[in-house]
Amino acid sequence: MEPLNTSYFASAGQVAVFDWPSNTVTESRPLGGFWGGLPSEFAAGIDAAVDLGTGLLYVFRGPSYVRIPMAGGQVDEGYPLPFAGMWPGVGFDAIDAAMNWGDGKLYFFRGSQYARYDIATDRQDPGYPKEVSAGWQGVDPGWVAGGVDGAVNTGSGRAYLFKGGEYVALDWNTKSQVPGYPLAVADQWPGVVVPVEAAWSLAAGPPAGGTATTGAAYFYDRYHAFAEPGAAQLGVPALTTLGQAALESDWGRSAPGNNFFGIKAKAADPEDTRQLLRTREVLRRSDATFPEVISVTPRPDGTFEYIVRDWFRRYASPEESFTHHAHFLRDNARYAAAFDHSDDPYAFARAVAAAGYATDPHYSDVLAARMHQIEASH
Repeated sequence: MEPLNTSYFASAGQVAVFDWPSNTVTESRPLGGFWGGLPSEFAAGIDAAVDLGTGLLYVFRGPSYVRIPMAGGQVDEGYPLPFAGMWPGVGFDAIDAAMNWGDGKLYFFRGSQYARYDIATDRQDPGYPKEVSAGWQGVDPGWVAGGVDGAVNTGSGRAYLFKGGEYVALDWNTKSQVPGYPLAVADQWPGVVVPVEAAWSLAAGPPAGGTATTGAAYFYDRYHAFAEPGAAQLGVPALTTLGQAALESDWGRSAPGNNFFGIKAKAADPEDTRQLLRTREVLRRSDATFPEVISVTPRPDGTFEYIVRDWFRRYASPEESFTHHAHFLRDNARYAAAFDHSDDPYAFARAVAAAGYATDPHYSDVLAARMHQIEASH
């Protein structure tokens, strides 16, 4: 999982989009124009927002919250709902900030306390809430006494807590404050308006060297039933399917539009079946075209690494994604040779990789590693 490039800050009814590579705010818009259908009280200001990695953003204000699909940016019908009782086990009636730690856990902050929420089981972990200063070593109890206003995990090994016009940095691996903080937001985050009232980022996975707490066993239990029909009816080994899904979606944490397999779409496809997403490609040419090219970097082996935005399929459910993946392989002539190995998931995977399923030259090895993890988990 690559570090994120963007964070978001809300203050006085506005959202500022902060771009990490350029270290500046690239745009600022009213909350009411940032998301469609936002209730008027939310448009005046929000307390927190968090992305669970499911293509849905949850936005909180006072005792209520709304759910917003990333793909459309329009508040779902039936919202707002009360926070109390809707997040099992959490005793807070409202929250000040929220953060996805990237290891299967969410953190909800309220006053000087925080609660850890397990995404897989959809409930608060036992033993919470705890004092922020006790759970996050080095954070000054006095600084956090009145609560924090925003939390951002960048996926780079650093996360940040914001309070008014100040912030502190946290080390992901040690879960402790980095020395030398707090610092002034105005000095380090050009263009961000203070006081910060809410801060968030999209879901990030563990940084390099980090370990997710949700992984192979949970992934197998949740999704193997969707892989079985493709094996029984079409000859696509279930283990290969699960391995590809785990690899392409980062164990289910990043499957926007329920696309678990990174299957591309065309600009001419129906609008409700496609979405424009950021992706990485490794190609042998430097002049390839995409809907948007962000960067092209030469590699030592003579290939070129692209960071682009391209069209990908969108599905109504995870099951639909798994079903389409099996037919995608079965009906595509380039993968015909793989079906000589329907009884050997690893040979099948190597054949699919050799046929060019992904542009990453190490795809076959990484896929095999995911499959071994899943096989050993049950």
